[in-house]
Amino acid sequence: MSSHVVSLLSDVEHERKALNRVKGNQLQSSKIRASLRGLVERYFNEVRPMINEAAAPADHMQGVDASMQRLLELCHKRGSLQKYKDLLRIVKRHLIHLDTVLISEIVPRDTELRTERDSRIITTLRALLPSAALSYEQALIDLSETERLSWRGPATDLREALRETLDHLAPDNDIKKTPGYKPVANTFGPTMKQKVRYILKNRGQSKALSGPAEDAAVAIDESIGNFVRSVYTRTSVSTHTPTEKAEVLRVLEMVRVVLGELLEVR
Repeated sequence: MSSHVVSLLSDVEHERKALNRVKGNQLQSSKIRASLRGLVERYFNEVRPMINEAAAPADHMQGVDASMQRLLELCHKRGSLQKYKDLLRIVKRHLIHLDTVLISEIVPRDTELRTERDSRIITTLRALLPSAALSYEQALIDLSETERLSWRGPATDLREALRETLDHLAPDNDIKKTPGYKPVANTFGPTMKQKVRYILKNRGQSKALSGPAEDAAVAIDESIGNFVRSVYTRTSVSTHTPTEKAEVLRVLEMVRVVLGELLEVR
């Protein structure tokens, strides 16, 4: 199942970021090595059995298997930090290929949901931020379903796709250094709206032209927050799930607008 691969990709990214914070040439931390071992165990125990080998390319399956086995061997000693990083990079590359193939095996139930703009957004994100592309595509696949017990998954994926893109194109430190920057009360850093304005301003767009994308970013933040809070207050899942899907579809429309502007997908 592609969803298991996507989830594992997220864990791989988490471990890669942890390794990037390590100083020195050797991985001394037993805690990080234990976490990496847990990643390997999860792959072989949970993810590997769920992958349809008939659909998955053999070379990529073998690539993940071999890299995970080598990673497990390294976890038994204080190996080279670069070797750990290289193995995770290889694992990530093969998993992205696997996910692409497995998703292509899924027949969309709503062929009109994915637009040409969506396809261009996904293609652009794959080259820029593969994990964001996966989140966006997974949301489209989930929203093509007619029945689900919960629609929080696609809502979260849409938010993560946008958040990762904004963080990549508008790092917090860069925004804070811009003349006139003022933090918004009760926030822990630049807001989505400030990030959108920063990106489009640097691109030479006037405030008037960037306004719709900025407003959409604010609406997305508020909509998803309200949506998640409202789910917790509902008592009957069967009564409210159709309403939830409509809410997430509105979020999708707004995310399309913002990502389309940020990625210059017309």
